[in-house]
Amino acid sequence: MCLLIGPSGVGKTLLLKTLQTGNYSGSKSFTDSLEDVPSTIPTTGTNLVNITVHKKQEVTVREVGGSMGPIWPNYYKNANAIMYMLDLSNRCQVSAACIQLLTMLIHPCNAATPILVLLNKKDLSSVTTSTEIKWLLHLEELKEQATHKITILEVSAKTGLGLDQVARWIHDNHRKSVQS
Repeated sequence: MCLLIGPSGVGKTLLLKTLQTGNYSGSKSFTDSLEDVPSTIPTTGTNLVNITVHKKQEVTVREVGGSMGPIWPNYYKNANAIMYMLDLSNRCQVSAACIQLLTMLIHPCNAATPILVLLNKKDLSSVTTSTEIKWLLHLEELKEQATHKITILEVSAKTGLGLDQVARWIHDNHRKSVQS
């Protein structure tokens, strides 16, 4: 099972809904208008979603709501892979998101767990650049020094930007975890 965590309001539920449709690759935007964006409500508790990656493998993803941060460690032991999502448009959330990310990375259950850091809302014009986020969170240093395999992707759960790479990461990392 893959685990999807991150602060409240970063787009975790929309990411899963978009991945469920399978209509996220290619040059055309996933959504042609605001009416096409699936409606979401903040996740309180957990949300289990089955997604099909690369038309053949079904993977269960457990989303744990951002407000449930204090109990995220209860879900680490059952996770084959962890996706951590950040909101590039919310500058006020960066420090708290950094603490949550570092706390997750140092947890003993996650020592060998592959990690995908998703920098979401890339489609908005008023976003913190990925370079700024990588610098603020020291993501490159974390990648070099961590025992985890850490991947960083810029995405837009709304437009589908980068979600083909997310699906590929889930496919590749979930399968490795299941085989080992």
